[in-house]
Amino acid sequence: MDFSKFKTNDWLIIGGGAGMIVFGLFFDWAKIESFGFSASDGNAFDWFRGWFSLILVVGAAVVTVLRVMEKLDDKLPWPIILIAATGLASLLMLFLIVTGPDKEGVDLGRAIGLWLSAISTFVATAGAVMSFTAAGGDLKDLTDPNKLKSAFDSDGDGDAAGEMPPPPPPAGS
Repeated sequence: MDFSKFKTNDWLIIGGGAGMIVFGLFFDWAKIESFGFSASDGNAFDWFRGWFSLILVVGAAVVTVLRVMEKLDDKLPWPIILIAATGLASLLMLFLIVTGPDKEGVDLGRAIGLWLSAISTFVATAGAVMSFTAAGGDLKDLTDPNKLKSAFDSDGDGDAAGEMPPPPPPAGS
């Protein structure tokens, strides 16, 4: 594997995915403090928003590695897909931070694993945005449904999928 092919934006996405694995699985996400005692527990798989964010960010990291290694077909608009995946993960993590984790109706505090996982998700999103703009995209295009639709309708050559090829030249010319 040639590491020189990886750009800063690729490393941000990969680092965000690695951070989500480490902080999402091996660090506590929730804590409770009462009467001078403290306990913490839980990881990404204890909350839907957590495990879904983990899957999205780790998936974005895997796609990034496969794209750099040229093992993935570029017919899909991967920069847009990476922004959508990491952006959704960031929104879910932000919502989890704002509302706080709860279990069985008990409002729990936020532990270090939740904070570090959220930062990892935000880092991956920053890398996805950088990747999109480096590929020639404009963030304003993400708000235009027609441009988004045309990005998914193309077959990678700039031609819209489903268009008829030009007719062959006349015989004998």
